[in-house]
Amino acid sequence: MSKLSFDYAKWDRLEISDDEDTHHPNLDKNLNIRVNRITRDRKEEEIDTEKAALEAKGEFDKAAKLENKRPLHVGNTCKVVEERTIINHNSGYRSDRTVKDGESFSVDDYSLFKSDNQKLLDQFTNADWEQSREMLMRHGNILMEDYANSYFMLKTLEAEMEGNKELVKKLGCQGQIISQIHQLAAPMKRPPRDLVPRFFEKFEREDSRAAFQEGVDHFLMQIAKRAVDKKKEEEEAAKKDAEEAAAQEELQPVSLVEAMYEMSKEERMGPGGLDPVDVFESLPESMQTCFKTGDTELLKKVASEMEPKEFENHFQRCIDSGLWSSGG
Repeated sequence: MSKLSFDYAKWDRLEISDDEDTHHPNLDKNLNIRVNRITRDRKEEEIDTEKAALEAKGEFDKAAKLENKRPLHVGNTCKVVEERTIINHNSGYRSDRTVKDGESFSVDDYSLFKSDNQKLLDQFTNADWEQSREMLMRHGNILMEDYANSYFMLKTLEAEMEGNKELVKKLGCQGQIISQIHQLAAPMKRPPRDLVPRFFEKFEREDSRAAFQEGVDHFLMQIAKRAVDKKKEEEEAAKKDAEEAAAQEELQPVSLVEAMYEMSKEERMGPGGLDPVDVFESLPESMQTCFKTGDTELLKKVASEMEPKEFENHFQRCIDSGLWSSGG
């Protein structure tokens, strides 16, 4: 009996976050998505810049090691082989927004995909083998999307982190049906949806499904390992945050705006190379008030009333100048 071969190495660096789930508790959800996207993109750019510099010096081994340290998230879990536009006959036109040899996901599109299809994703999670076949045949335009593949991968890790073993088994099994069909289709250069009938024919008999279950078991083993590592990382980060918070409590609080005017330009220069004084004085008066008072509710109100592009431009400059901590 032939077996499918799968590479699980990339899941060692898998992150749960798909940006909309990592929110500051006092800020608006949409604002957090924009802030997290800005921060994530800047980190990606830093890695790209350093990698390019190493390659320019001929240090390709170091560049490869740096690339291997890049955290995986929903925005870079999978690759695409060509640019394409998808016509969803059930819901109208939508652009898949993928680029040849580029990243296959837009975080905003992934969030929209989940929102639009959560009911179907939940139904597939609880489907048995035959129901899974029927759903993939009927709703393959949705369930065989790259977004669905990553959804089940990320949700399985999340459930493992929460200790929900029953849900882990369901998500892992259903996610592997999708994942293994994708991997079956890849060498044939065929759309995964076309390989749904062949996949289920391959594992028609109960004893033949042992190969499929082997893939599920291996995937769940990797997920369990990643969950342990992720918990350790979170505990270490929480401990560090607590120590920093305790150290800060020993200091007399000083207004950010007041403090930065008392520093030299060199001392107050932000992580992105911008002077917080220059940035602060260029902000609209409403945003200046937010930083003077430290009022996050007011900042949320300002964000909702300002054009998104304008607010994002101001906010990026606030991050680069150190007026706002990106948490990186």
